Amino acid sequence: MSGIKVVLIGAGSTVFTPGLLADLAASPVFDGAQVHLVDIEEDAATTMARLGRRIAAERGARLTVEAHVDRREALPGATLVATTIAVGGADGWRADLDIPLRYGIRQTVGDSVGPGGVLRAFRQVPELVRIGQDVADLAPDAWLVNYANPLTANVRAITGWAHRRTIGLCHGTMHTRSMLARVLDAPREEVTAVFAGLNHLCWLLELRHGREDLYPRLREQVAEVAAKGDREHPLGEPVTADLLDLFGLYPAPGDRHVAEFFGWYLRGSDRPAGELPWGLQPGLDATRSYIDEKSDLWDKLHAQASGSLPLDAVSEGQEAERLVAIAEALFTGRDLVELAVNVPNAGAIGNLPGEAVVEVPAVVGAAGVTPLAVGDLPPALAAVLTERSQQQELTVRAAIEGSRELALQALALDPLVPSPQVAKALLDDAITGHHPLLDSFG
Repeated sequence: MSGIKVVLIGAGSTVFTPGLLADLAASPVFDGAQVHLVDIEEDAATTMARLGRRIAAERGARLTVEAHVDRREALPGATLVATTIAVGGADGWRADLDIPLRYGIRQTVGDSVGPGGVLRAFRQVPELVRIGQDVADLAPDAWLVNYANPLTANVRAITGWAHRRTIGLCHGTMHTRSMLARVLDAPREEVTAVFAGLNHLCWLLELRHGREDLYPRLREQVAEVAAKGDREHPLGEPVTADLLDLFGLYPAPGDRHVAEFFGWYLRGSDRPAGELPWGLQPGLDATRSYIDEKSDLWDKLHAQASGSLPLDAVSEGQEAERLVAIAEALFTGRDLVELAVNVPNAGAIGNLPGEAVVEVPAVVGAAGVTPLAVGDLPPALAAVLTERSQQQELTVRAAIEGSRELALQALALDPLVPSPQVAKALLDDAITGHHPLLDSFG
């Protein structure tokens, strides 16, 4: 197809951008497309553009790839815009873990909920709203796909205050479905699943292989693995097993994310040297390792862009994959039933607030992105998700208004924050630690 213009804002994403470039090069729908890579760091944008041109040349794809530091220069005429920004970068993420830790608040990821997720939203939301406003001004018919965390808060901010034609994507439920198909010995492409909830706390409502209901086998296997204490097994995550036992439904996408939505999993420890309880220490270790390895990834990407290192082999199931599949459906009009998109609720989950951004299945095609209604969730799950969505609403409004009062309320209402006094001290430390990004809350 001709006339497709893709703009990626936050092109310095060391994992997402190479995957997206490889997926675009492999798609016949994007033959002849223009790809514009935007990053405030000129070296990041130009390195990724050189990498993209090399991928296109070696794989026989007719893509033009350009680099920009000014997004308004890149946006006019865009048909698809993706955002992967990280305001504050790796150092900001590290501070989102370390500042709460001074007050005994331990997190496993700190990018979606928990005080780290709130602080990240305070930095991300204003810039993403400005980006959304630029898209609305310069490319009003474009679809904007946000990958930046905290995904729920960010999509709520963009759709509510900037550009309605926006969705959020995350690969967590996709990877969970693949894992469950594998352990239940069912072909992945034949397994159907229905997930619904908020990003990083999504509940598996249905799991089938053809006419067979796989849920009884799943519950049985989770119980068997838990009884053995086998934490190396894919079903051996103790938080997930505990939530399945408590609420009767399987949560996604794994312990390191879902634990942060609850007050009781990350408090206290009977483990040596302050190790996190509930087997959560490896999740935190993985987060810190991911933050620290970003400089090493840049060394590799520079070498690949220059041609001194071979390109990575084309892999299946990379993060960027769903963006290209969804864009193909939007541009060709061929309907696609997508496992999970993040969109304003508007009744898709009957007993959650209408303005909340939820993660639900959707039909993507000529009519755009149409979320599929899943009905009401069990009351206990609706209570948990409503509380978190309303806290995120406060978070978004605090970020947009620069309101210290709302910022303190958003932090104090997080289940990992023990008191309003801690919330105030934590916010003041964050204002200093993230200077000048949170100065409006001073």
